[in-house]
Amino acid sequence: MTGAYLRVKRGGKFENVEVEHLTDEERELRFSGDTDLSPWFNLVCNKLAEAEVVLEETKVVMEEAGVVLAEIERDNDE
Repeated sequence: MTGAYLRVKRGGKFENVEVEHLTDEERELRFSGDTDLSPWFNLVCNKLAEAEVVLEETKVVMEEAGVVLAEIERDNDE
């Protein structure tokens, strides 16, 4: 959703993971030096992940109702 990725080692191999999909522990490891930022950052990422689930559920309901949703193309070169 954010398009902001970090490299994380999971299951013995590195993966690109969007920040809102990191576990709280993974975020703590990355941002442990800033005690003020870390709790806030965890809260924001958890809320983004929750919003993503709600948006996906809404999309499914709308598609089942026959509503056609336009896809928005992102230009990642900017």
